[in-house]
Amino acid sequence: MSDAPLNVGRALAHGSAWMVGLRWAVRGLGLLSTFVLARLLSPGDFGLVAMAMVVVGLVEVFGQAGQQLALIRIPNPTRADYDSAWTLGILVGVAATLVLWLVAPLSALYFHEPRATWMVRLLALRPLLGALDNIGVVAFRAELRFSREFAFQILQRFGVMGVTIGGALWLRDERALVAGILGGQALGVALSYALHPYRPRLSLARVRGLLAFSGWMLLVNVTQYIHDKADEMVVGGVADAATMGRYAVSSDAGTAPTIEVVLPATRALFPVFARISGDRVAVRAAYLDVFAAACLISVATGVGMALVAGDFVRVALGPQWVEAVPLVRLLAIAGGLYGIMHNGITVLGATGHARLGGLLSASRTLVLVPVLIAAGLLGGVTAIAAARTLITLAFIPGICVAIARVLPVTLGDMASRIWRPLVAAMVMATVVLAAQAVSPPTPWVRLFLAMGAGGLAYLGAVLALWHAAGRPAGLEAALTRQFTARR
Repeated sequence: MSDAPLNVGRALAHGSAWMVGLRWAVRGLGLLSTFVLARLLSPGDFGLVAMAMVVVGLVEVFGQAGQQLALIRIPNPTRADYDSAWTLGILVGVAATLVLWLVAPLSALYFHEPRATWMVRLLALRPLLGALDNIGVVAFRAELRFSREFAFQILQRFGVMGVTIGGALWLRDERALVAGILGGQALGVALSYALHPYRPRLSLARVRGLLAFSGWMLLVNVTQYIHDKADEMVVGGVADAATMGRYAVSSDAGTAPTIEVVLPATRALFPVFARISGDRVAVRAAYLDVFAAACLISVATGVGMALVAGDFVRVALGPQWVEAVPLVRLLAIAGGLYGIMHNGITVLGATGHARLGGLLSASRTLVLVPVLIAAGLLGGVTAIAAARTLITLAFIPGICVAIARVLPVTLGDMASRIWRPLVAAMVMATVVLAAQAVSPPTPWVRLFLAMGAGGLAYLGAVLALWHAAGRPAGLEAALTRQFTARR
C-alpha cells in the first residue's frame, strides 16, 4: 500500500506527459494552420464554419454518452463489450447525421445566415464518419499505452493540416475549412484500423450495461459542450459571420496555451483514477498533485496570454484581426480559470461520482446560458466574453467544495496549492508590463521580450515561494529533482 501513491504518480506523470505532448503537437499544428489560414481567409469564412460547427457539435455531443469511458472503467472488457460500444456509436452517428439534415434550415434562421443551411448539411457527415472509428483504439488509453494514442492523433493532425492549407491556397474560401474537417475525420477512421488489429462486429449484447454508466456521463458531456460553446452560440445569434469568426478565433488563440496543457492531462486522468478509486491514500496524493499542477500551469498561461494579447494578435494573425485583441485578453483569463476547475469533474466521474459531476456541470450551464444571453443583448460580444470569465471564476469555489465532500482532500489542501501561482502571477504581470514599456515598438520584438521576461519572472517567483513554504511535495519538487538529476 505504501508504494501506491508513488506508482500512481508515475502513471499520472507518464500518461500526462504523453497526452500533453500529443496535445501540444496536435494543437501546435492546429494553431500553425490557423495562423496561416487567418492570412488566406477572411473572418467571415471562419465565422460561417464556426456557426455550422456549433450546431453540428451540439447534436453530436448527444451521441457521446461515455461508451468509451465505460469500457475503460470495466476491469476486463470482453469482445461483446467492445462490439456493443461500437454498434451503439454507429446508431448514434447515423441518427445525428439525419437530425442535422433536418435542423439545418433552422440554423440559417437563428444565425441570420442563409449559407448556414448547406454548411450544416455538409458537416453533418462528420458524426457519421466518426462513428466508424475502430473501437479497439480505446485500449490505448485503457491499458495506459499513451504512445500509441500519440501516434494515432498526430498522424491524423498532419493530414488535416495538409488538406486544409492546400484547400485554402486553391479555393480561398470556407470550403477549405470544410475539406479539412471531413478529410481529417475520414483519415482518422483509416488510421484507427491501421494502428490497431481489432475488427469490431455489430452487436447489442452489452448495450444495457454500457448505458447504465453512460447516462450520467451523457449529462456531463452535453452540459459541458453547452458550457464551452454557449458564448459562441450567443455571438452567432446577435452578430454577423465576421464577428463570429473573430470571436471563435479569439477563443481558440486565447485559451489554447491553457487548454492544450490541461485537457490532455485530464484525458490521462480518467483511466488512472478509475484504477485507484478504491484507495483513498492514492486518490488524495494523486488529486492534489493534479490540482497543484493545473493551478501552476493555468495561472501562468491565462495571465500570460492576456498580458501579451495585443502583440500576439498582430504577429500571429495579422492586422485584419486587431479588433479581436480585447476578446483574446478576456478569453485567456477565462481559459486559465477553466483549466483550474476542469479536472475536478473528470476525477468525480472516474472515482464513481458521475452523478455529482453531472449535476455540477448542469448547474454551471444553467447559470451561464441566461447570463450570456443577457450580456449579448445588452453589451455585445465583449460583454459576452467578460460574462463568461466572471461565471467561470464564480464556480471554482463550488467545484472545490464538491471535491472536498467526496474525496479525501480539504479546502485547506487546495488553498495551499493555489496561493503560490497567484502571487507569482502578480510578479509576472509587473515584469511584463515593465518590459513592454521599455521595448522597441516592433510587435514581434516586444512580444518575445515580454514572453521571455514574464516566463522567467513567473518561474523564479514560484520557486522562491516554494522554498519559503518549506519545499513541499508537488510539481516544483518534481521539476527540481529532474533538473538536479540531469546536471
